Amino acid sequence: MSDTPYTPPEPAPFRVRWWQPLLFWLVVNAWGFVERGAQPFAGHQPSPLQPPGWVFPVMWFTLNVLQIWGDIRLLDPARHIRDRRLLIGFQAVTWVIYATFSLVYFTLGSPILAAAWTIGFFVITSACIALVARDDGGIALIWTPSILWTGFASVVGIHNALINPDPLFGTPTLW
Repeated sequence: MSDTPYTPPEPAPFRVRWWQPLLFWLVVNAWGFVERGAQPFAGHQPSPLQPPGWVFPVMWFTLNVLQIWGDIRLLDPARHIRDRRLLIGFQAVTWVIYATFSLVYFTLGSPILAAAWTIGFFVITSACIALVARDDGGIALIWTPSILWTGFASVVGIHNALINPDPLFGTPTLW
């Protein structure tokens, strides 16, 4: 027997393989891939503030890549992040909001829910940036484009909800 004290083996370094973020991205976009995504309901009037349709897939793909990149950094146990569990929970909520947006807007045809989803995404992402910035400014910077886009999209979403009826809730045009 040896007199040397037992030291546990070093944990394996945090590693993400290329297919894991790709599989995650495919899962959160699954409904959007099958949803028609054209017009939420007959007679829907898009907000004049709304950018052209081609902007949305380009912006959301870019934001998804950035959010996944930030999330991978957040999950890395080698990084000291005080509110990691809370941030992971908040990020999970933003991914649920993102994954269900096509459902509430295009399938259910609700401009009110679409605005609420967008505002929720903006508020939660803003909180995430405020929390993570204390410990990892890089992650905060990576997530910053999301609050810029969803901040703008929240204004568009509110305007859209005001100028259109909501068939899901049976509300008339408010503006």
